[in-house]
Order: sequence, then C-alpha cells, then structure tokens
Amino acid sequence: MFLRPRFLSGMAIMALAMSFTPGTAFAAPSSSTVNGAAQAAVIKPLTIVAVNTLSFGQLTRPTAAGTVVLDPAGTISTTGGVLTSTAITQTIARGPGTFAVNGDPGRLFTVDLPTVAILRQGARNMRLSAFRSNWTSGTAFSAAGTFTLSVGATLNVLANQTVGTYTGTYAVTVTYQ
Repeated sequence: MFLRPRFLSGMAIMALAMSFTPGTAFAAPSSSTVNGAAQAAVIKPLTIVAVNTLSFGQLTRPTAAGTVVLDPAGTISTTGGVLTSTAITQTIARGPGTFAVNGDPGRLFTVDLPTVAILRQGARNMRLSAFRSNWTSGTAFSAAGTFTLSVGATLNVLANQTVGTYTGTYAVTVTYQ
C-alpha cells in the first residue's frame, strides 16, 4: 500500500511530478527579429566643360629665357627676358582657362591641376608649370549646382624660342568631397 503524505495537496503532487518529466521548458526566447532601415541617395554627377582656352597671347621672341605668369583672374606678369609685349596688338585673346563645372547643389568638391604640361610647335616645345585656380578649400557648388573655374599657369620661354604657335592640353580633375 502506498502512503501519501498528508501535507501535499493533489495539485502540489502533480506540479512536483511534472517538474521531473521531460517536456517544454519555459525560458526567455533565444532570438529576436527587428527590421533595420536602409536608404540611398543618388546625387547629380559631376560635369566639367572647357569654356575658354588658357592663352598667353602673343609675345616677341626673347633673347634671354623668362616666364609669362597668367593668374586665374587674367593678370599677366613676366620675368627674365620676356616682355609683356603690351605694344603688340593681340590677335589672340589673353586670359585664363575657364571651365563650367556642374554638380550637386551645396556639395563640397576639390580641384586637381597638373604639375607640368607641354605646349608644342612641331619638334619645339614650351613648358607650363605652377598651375593655379580660383578654387579654394571649402568651396561648394552654388544653389544652382554650378561653379566657374578659372585656371592660370606659368609659361616658361627659352632664349631665342622658335617662332610659331604652340599648343597643348592639360588635365583638370574635379572630385566630390
């Protein structure tokens, strides 16, 4: 005969028996799921278009080497044997290279200019150096997404430079910050 202790009720015995039988455990969930947010912004691509040629105009062949310095504002100065040749009527306009740059309104950008470029006339050449522009650090596109970039440089002229028209190209790179 099985004796049942009196101090345990029927419910207590059942709860005690269930605690020793295999079954479902009542614990906190072992995983949780939530949706994260995602987004992407497509901005206006950068474009740059050459508007005006970087032009040093016409100068007289020097007997001593020198330079013609053209700043981004269009001011010309000379060194060495090169004279400004202001007495020469210019049939080729002097002035900085200008570019129409378009991008995302209000966005900052940088401008990279070359260190050196070469102007050629047949087998002869002249070196361009010290490129500079009107861009400064912290420049952003206007509310319309535009910027007019002006570029100047230094033209290095040899003594008795061969007469002729010298032409060449230089690279301007604009990059979003």
